[in-house]
Amino acid sequence: MGIALIKIGGSTIDAPGLLRELAEGTAGLVSSGHLPIIVHGGGKDIARELDRLNKEFSFVEGMRVTDAESVKVVQMVLSGDVNKRIVNEMLALRIPAVGMSGVDGGLFTAEKMLVNGQDIGFVGEIRQVNYKYVGFALKVGYIPVVSPVSRGADGAIYNVNADLAASELAKAMEAEDLIFVSDVPGVKIGGSVRSVIKISEIEGLIASGEVTGGMIPKLRGAAEAVEQGVGRVHICGWNGADTLTNELTDGKSAGTVIQK
Repeated sequence: MGIALIKIGGSTIDAPGLLRELAEGTAGLVSSGHLPIIVHGGGKDIARELDRLNKEFSFVEGMRVTDAESVKVVQMVLSGDVNKRIVNEMLALRIPAVGMSGVDGGLFTAEKMLVNGQDIGFVGEIRQVNYKYVGFALKVGYIPVVSPVSRGADGAIYNVNADLAASELAKAMEAEDLIFVSDVPGVKIGGSVRSVIKISEIEGLIASGEVTGGMIPKLRGAAEAVEQGVGRVHICGWNGADTLTNELTDGKSAGTVIQK
């Protein structure tokens, strides 16, 4: 049993009762011998806070344009609110958990991301992972809960996509499993969820039009993760407290597993 890195999106976190189920599910992984790490987003919470502040925002190719004022809001919401809500729910069930962000311990070093040459502000991509802090937490029995907000070598704070942060951390730590919990049940091929996709199939599925839209970068990112040391990548929806254990159990997964 190895590291199981779980990425959970902001839209999923919003579902009633989900944080309690996430805590219960994480405890189930620990009891079965896995070492869980949680990386989370929080896009809906960020949008709500920006709206509350009457702060307009826009997106470029799915990435939120983040100016100096907005990145302070992003850090406050992700590292200060969402992160602590997850940790608090874990502690309520007597599950040892510790919150951190990409800034803490220099976990993620980011640099400014350009989208087709366009500057979209304080949005970063990860260039270096220093996972000693995460490894130490696991060693002493704590579950790391990670906000993707990161620090640049220039000292600036950057908004980093949680999917990318989860992938980079999973690759650096050679996680046995990387689980993307999403608002979709898995990868649909021919109208139904495909249980297993080999990385050698992915480009063919894209070329044939079976895979479209936002699932294209997800699958390509999954293939890259597997090629760089991650055992398996899972894309699944949330189906209650047993979701995580089922995804890691042969014959019980309701989502899609991407593997060699």
